[in-house]
Amino acid sequence: MKKENHSEIKDIRAQVRTAAADGASVEFTFPDSILVYQFPLRDWSDNGLGILIKQDARILDYIRVGQIFSVSLRRGGRSLALEMYQVEIRHISDPGQGQHPGHKVVGLKILERIQM
Repeated sequence: MKKENHSEIKDIRAQVRTAAADGASVEFTFPDSILVYQFPLRDWSDNGLGILIKQDARILDYIRVGQIFSVSLRRGGRSLALEMYQVEIRHISDPGQGQHPGHKVVGLKILERIQM
């Protein structure tokens, strides 16, 4: 499976990103899988989430740009609230130079909030 690497794309976001609080994370599982994947939340906006995945993680062999699935979001900090979203992978890229060595940044576009 071909991996996309958009590290050369400039930051053209329409919305300001907010840095994630300590302990913030995104969790998901794929259909027909018993594994739950949990990754640190890097940043977020009203329309998107940025997560960090170690560059040697096997999950990178199974995800691709354009893939749609559901995630659980824990914003961290004092709040333990769990939010559910339908998201689309928009990019899998290298972080800026010197930031998060050994990781990939995965950009998730929020398609809709799922009521729990």
